[in-house]
Amino acid sequence: MRDFLDRVYTGRNEPWRYMLTVLLSFVVSNVGAGFMVGLFLVAILIITGRMDAFGDIPGFSWPALLIMVAVAFSTSMFFLYVGLKFIHRRDFISAVNSRGSVDWRRILSGGVAWFIIVGILDLISIVMDPSSVRLKFTPAFWWLLILALLAFPVQASFEEIFFRGYLMQGMWMIIKRPIPLMIMNSLIFSILHWWNGTNLTMSLSITASTFIIGLVLALITLADDGVELAMGVHIANNLYVSVIHSSPEAGLGNLPSLMVSPSDPYASPLALILASALLVAILFRGRYGDVLDVLRYRG
Repeated sequence: MRDFLDRVYTGRNEPWRYMLTVLLSFVVSNVGAGFMVGLFLVAILIITGRMDAFGDIPGFSWPALLIMVAVAFSTSMFFLYVGLKFIHRRDFISAVNSRGSVDWRRILSGGVAWFIIVGILDLISIVMDPSSVRLKFTPAFWWLLILALLAFPVQASFEEIFFRGYLMQGMWMIIKRPIPLMIMNSLIFSILHWWNGTNLTMSLSITASTFIIGLVLALITLADDGVELAMGVHIANNLYVSVIHSSPEAGLGNLPSLMVSPSDPYASPLALILASALLVAILFRGRYGDVLDVLRYRG
């Protein structure tokens, strides 16, 4: 845990460096991505001779949104790299782990474990209440799969490196206890997801669920001295809730996923806590001491 968090001291950490990096990684990148995607959509309408449909963007809102996610978070990742390398004067890998190189097997194992856990719990829920889900398959599914594979790996990877790496390491200079550190980090992470919901109830549900997931991902990161396991979990989660089982109220609209529920099927805190406990048990089997070390640490 300390090996990873103390990587923050390998660079420069004046407050203005954090403010500038956050500004570039979030504001500049998202505004630029929105402008680029807007130009791209207008170009498509011009090429296809459908400028009369300019006011009818909802017809292809989810593809536009996924393209924007891919462009925005690719740009965010670039600016985070610039911020770490040239503003903070430390290696980008220092915000990923304390080992010095990316461990792709960890990313894969985290993703596979979470995908299986969510899939099994989802199947149990469907068996108990078949009316809660509508099965469907359309040719648009393949476009969803392609765009999701382009968008969500880079989006989830950026969020883990930024929140569980860069930001949590920065907060470590002030908050020297792991539990308060994880709670504060998860609060920031969850609050920024408030706007993913389409109404008050859904926003509250998503924020609460994201807080629970954020806590677990923070614990996994500290126990493993790196964000790769958390990256895999986050990527698998976003792919599952978009491609496999989605809800129109969850922020991405009416996706042509394999299963659709009228409301968020992952909103139950108890189900999330159970899934999270299973995840930690699987990923840290044989080394539960690493998890206990984080929870027991007093400085």
